[in-house]
Amino acid sequence: MNFKILKNQSLCALAISLALHAGSACAKDFSEDRFTSQPLGHGVYELAYDAGQNAVYAASAPSFDKDKTAGEMFLLSADSLKVDKRIATQRRPFAVSLDEANHILWSGNALDGSLTLLDTRTNKEVKTLQLADDENKAHVREVVLDKKHQRLYVSGIGSEGKGVLWVVDTKNQTLAHTLKGMDPVGFAVNESDDKVYAVTGKGELVTLDGKTSQVISRVKVDPSEPKHYFLNIALNPAKGVGFIADTNTADVLVVQLDSGKLVHRIPTPNSIAAVYNPARNEVYVTHRNARQISVIDANTYSLKHTIKTAAMPNSMVLSPDSKTLFVSVKQDEKATQADYVLKLDLTQF
Repeated sequence: MNFKILKNQSLCALAISLALHAGSACAKDFSEDRFTSQPLGHGVYELAYDAGQNAVYAASAPSFDKDKTAGEMFLLSADSLKVDKRIATQRRPFAVSLDEANHILWSGNALDGSLTLLDTRTNKEVKTLQLADDENKAHVREVVLDKKHQRLYVSGIGSEGKGVLWVVDTKNQTLAHTLKGMDPVGFAVNESDDKVYAVTGKGELVTLDGKTSQVISRVKVDPSEPKHYFLNIALNPAKGVGFIADTNTADVLVVQLDSGKLVHRIPTPNSIAAVYNPARNEVYVTHRNARQISVIDANTYSLKHTIKTAAMPNSMVLSPDSKTLFVSVKQDEKATQADYVLKLDLTQF
């Protein structure tokens, strides 16, 4: 091969290489310092956005002590993150899901396995629904609303093999189904396809029929790795894939929803939560141990940006206009600083 041909092939290879790596080359690190934040207190967990009030609810369980069973719900201005209200709760809320049409904020009280219903017009508790009992002492971990079918999916974390899936009828505010032996952890709902997807602590993707809440399929996503503990899943229905956050192992897993097949691994630290933004075709992932948030291109699966945080990012909620991401950030257990909420202006990326 002569030098001219070799040179042309080398230039061609270089051009292809540059094109393939263009996304990663543009990736940029950001610091949380350039964004608005609001310190709240200890034990801040999940968030919910109320468009009607232009506000964000933040659930807080300040103490794990047995004799300190009360909690708090913060109501923050979405514009400034100013604390508009501090709502005392009888139980300690962790997970939240908002039914805006019916003005009900559902909160999961993890330690006693119950739900509290908060009227968002009055910010008063209107009902407590006890799910766990003497036979099943599971703790509530996640609550996800299926508005179309008027159901709330609740994961009950128990000892191995004792986890349950509670399905609540949100119209009648009663327990509709209890599915045992599932060990569900996180959920995502695809109302257009009448499907609910659950991920488990055993590395499974469980598909439920949204009309009946019954199991359609249950697949081990990556059976060669026994250490998987899936926490959450975000859906890109248009592409038919889900993005799975795993607290035990590295990488965000991209899974084909119709089959449970693993199609890609996005190199990241172990993760807590994932949110898909269809308007920007991005996925946001919190990495608690690494103290960072990843912005991922949902088309190429490449890392676009990283936001470094002073403490441990936990849960997220996206604004209705898809331009702002709110993140709860937690301190170490022994830290004296308060947990806080971070407001990320996505248009800066």
